[in-house]
Amino acid sequence: MAAFINNDITAAGLLVLAKGVAGQQINYTKIVLGDGYLEEGQTPRSLTGVVSPKATIDITKCVVNGDGTVTVGGVFTNNQTNDGFYYRELGLYADDPDEDVGEVLYCYGNCGDLAEWIPPTGGATIVEKTIDIVTAIGTATNVTAYIPADAYATKEDYENYKAIALAAQATANQAIALAQQAVEIAQQAAASVVDLSNAVQQNTSKITTLWGAVFGDITTNPFQITFANLDGITLTSGVWNATLQRLEC
Repeated sequence: MAAFINNDITAAGLLVLAKGVAGQQINYTKIVLGDGYLEEGQTPRSLTGVVSPKATIDITKCVVNGDGTVTVGGVFTNNQTNDGFYYRELGLYADDPDEDVGEVLYCYGNCGDLAEWIPPTGGATIVEKTIDIVTAIGTATNVTAYIPADAYATKEDYENYKAIALAAQATANQAIALAQQAVEIAQQAAASVVDLSNAVQQNTSKITTLWGAVFGDITTNPFQITFANLDGITLTSGVWNATLQRLEC
C-alpha cells in the first residue's frame, strides 16, 4: 500500500481555498494517479499538475466532515490501465472559481520509493482501490464535486443501494397486500349489502300483509298454511291426513 508522506495543498489550491472561505464555490473535478518522482528541491506546494499521470478516477464521493476538512473519493481498478505502473502520485483537481483560471491541482501527495506496484489490465491480478482524499477547506461551506452519472460504484455503495431498494420493495409489497385486503373487504361489504337488499325485498310483502291483517279490515284469510308435514307442530286433537296434507276432525 502506498504511503503518501509528502503531501500538501498546492499554491493554486490555496487560492481556491481562500476563495471558498470567502463564500465562492469549491468544485472538485477528478482524482489522478501517477508514478512520477519529485525533483530535488521540488515540493507539492509548487506543483501545477501530477508529474507523470497514469490513471484518472471519477469522483464518487464528496463529504464535508464538519472539522474544516472534506473527504473526496473515487474507485480505481486496474482495468483502466493497459500498462502497469508504480502508484506513487495522488492528485486532486478542482475548478478555480475564476473561469479564466480553470481547473487546477488542488492538493498533491507523493510516496517516493514506498510506491505500490499496480499490474496492467488483463493479468491474473485484479486491483480495486477505494481512494479517499481528506483535504482542508477551512470554513468554506459551498463545497461540491463533479460526479459523472456513470461513475463507478464501490461494492459498499452497491450493497447500500441494494439495501435501500429492497427496503423500498418490501414497503411496496406491504402496501400492495393492504390494498388487496381493502379490496376484499369492500367486495365482502358489497355482497352483504346485496344480501340485505334481497332480504328486505323478500320480507316486504310479508310485512305488508301482516300490517294489513293487524291494522286493516280483514275480509279474507291473508295467510296460507299447508300441512305437508308436522315439523314443529304438536297435534293435540284431530287427525293428520298426509295424503291430502290437512288436519281432519
